[in-house]
Amino acid sequence: MPAAPASNRPFREILVALDASPHSRAALGLAVQLAADLEADLDGLFVKDANLLRAAQLPFAEEVRTHSVSPKALSDRRVQRQLRHQAERAEAALQEATERAQVSYNFRVVEGQVPQQLLRAAEDTDLVAMGKTSTQSSRRRLGTTSRALLAESPAPVLVLRRATRHRPPLFTYYDGSDTARSALRTAAQLGAPGTPLTVFLPADDEAQAKQLQDDVHDTLGMHAGQVQVRPLTPTEADRLAALARRQGPGLFVMPDNCSPLANTSPQRFLYELDHPLLVVR
Repeated sequence: MPAAPASNRPFREILVALDASPHSRAALGLAVQLAADLEADLDGLFVKDANLLRAAQLPFAEEVRTHSVSPKALSDRRVQRQLRHQAERAEAALQEATERAQVSYNFRVVEGQVPQQLLRAAEDTDLVAMGKTSTQSSRRRLGTTSRALLAESPAPVLVLRRATRHRPPLFTYYDGSDTARSALRTAAQLGAPGTPLTVFLPADDEAQAKQLQDDVHDTLGMHAGQVQVRPLTPTEADRLAALARRQGPGLFVMPDNCSPLANTSPQRFLYELDHPLLVVR
């Protein structure tokens, strides 16, 4: 995908939260793709979990592993060593991915509460990319850090659990609100020429659907030719995530606080969607 003109780039700085999970590696892959396409700066952040470090200092703390016969004593020195190795592996993965895509990067390690550190970093970036959880859990689960960022981050948040193909189809939801208009523009700017963009319209009748469709075309201008609008019945609007998943793979760009997100939990929405979700503020 050719680099977007500076005036059309929705994101100029992308922060990717790194840990040892497969979900984090998937987020890294998509973040690198976006950074390459948009000529954006990429920042990798690894947080040493202060809760884990404090737990390791307790005399009765033990580490229980799935395949171990018995628990092992959890020591501060061992936890520090494990976190250091995880940070080194995270930086190595970041370096490898960015070298392939010819993207420059910065990497830093901080110590503290993971959600709070990421929320603080989100104040100085245009987009936060992260995995759904820091474990190898199924698509049903959404981690506490992801929930915190989706609820409180001042910057848009991209959440996913598995790698996506390059230049995936794009979906968005447009209800006429200012945030929906911002999400619509973002989705259009992320797509390469010819990338399909489906816009779901919550409409009670044909007149409202026509008004929203005209608004979409007015907002996108010359980019509207590659857009497909999809009016939703009330039933479809209530099951939007499942409907979008049936459309095939793609990246869903959603406005924050729209009805589909306000009427269900982010965990439920992501479970039914099972695609990368980008929430625009």
